[in-house]
Amino acid sequence: MENPNQNEELREEELEEQTEAEEETEECSADSEAELQEEAAPADPREEALLKEAKRAEEAEAKLKETQDRLLRNMAEFDNYRKRTTKEKTQSFDNGVKHIVENLLPVIDNLERALQAAKDPEDNFVKGVQMTYDQFISTLEKLNVKQINPLGETFDPHFHDAMQHVDDENYGEDEVVQVFQKGYMIGDMLIRAALVKVAN
Repeated sequence: MENPNQNEELREEELEEQTEAEEETEECSADSEAELQEEAAPADPREEALLKEAKRAEEAEAKLKETQDRLLRNMAEFDNYRKRTTKEKTQSFDNGVKHIVENLLPVIDNLERALQAAKDPEDNFVKGVQMTYDQFISTLEKLNVKQINPLGETFDPHFHDAMQHVDDENYGEDEVVQVFQKGYMIGDMLIRAALVKVAN
C-alpha cells in the first residue's frame, strides 16, 4: 500500500519541476522578446549622428586625396610646360642669333684678312681695324657665340671641314696644321665649320 505522504512529496516535486520549467520558458521568452525589441527599436540618435559624421569624413578624405592627385598632376604638367617653353625660347633666340651672325661673318672674315695683310701693326689705321675686329668678337661672345680656331688640334669632322691634306712627319696624325677660315658656333649649335688643312 502506497504511503500518502510519499505521493504528496512526489506531487510537490513534480509541481516544483513544472514551475521551474515554466519559469525558464518565461525567461527565455522574455529574453527573446527583449532582443526583438532591441532590434526593432530605432538606434540611438547619437550613434546615428556619429555614423553619419564618419561617413562624411570618409567622403571628405576621398575628395581630398583626389584633389591632391589632380594638383600633383597639374604641377608636373606645368613643370614640363615651363621646361619645354624655356628650351623653345632658348632655341628661338639661338636661331635668331645664328641667322644674324651668318650674315656678319663675311665682314669679320674681311677684317681678319685686312689685319693679316697689314704691313705695319703700329699704324693707326691698322690699330683702328684691330679695335673694330676685337669689338665684333667681344659682342659675339656676349651672345654666346664662340670662334672655332682648331690650329694644332685633332681634326673633328663635326666642327672642321678639311680643304687640304698634307703628308708631313713633323705633325701628328689628323692634326690641323693650318686654318683657312675660322668656324663659329652658338652654344652647342654649329654656325659654320672651320676650313682647315690636315696632316695625314
